[in-house]
Amino acid sequence: MEKTNYDKHREELLRNPEFRRKYEALEPRYNLIRALIRRRNELCLSQVQLAAIVGMQQPTISRLENGGSDATIGTLLKVADALNLDVEFKPRVLVKS
Repeated sequence: MEKTNYDKHREELLRNPEFRRKYEALEPRYNLIRALIRRRNELCLSQVQLAAIVGMQQPTISRLENGGSDATIGTLLKVADALNLDVEFKPRVLVKS
C-alpha cells in the first residue's frame, strides 16, 4: 500500500529527535482520548447524552475528546465512571536507546 503525503511527512518529521520526543510524549494523552471516544460509541451515547449523565455541558465533552483542554482528574474520573471504565496507572516500559 502506498503511503500518503501525511505518512511521508510524519516520517520525515520523526527523524528529528526533538520532534520525535515531543510527538511520543503526546501518545498517552491521545490513547486516553481514543479510549473514551471508543467506549462512548460502544455505548451508543452522543456527547450530549454523556454530558447529561455526567452533569456537564456538551462543549466540555467535546473539548475533552478533541484534546482542546487540560481536563482535571476529577472530570476524567467522572467521565470514566459514566462510561463504566476503570482508570489505571502503570509503569512505562522503558526502551533503551
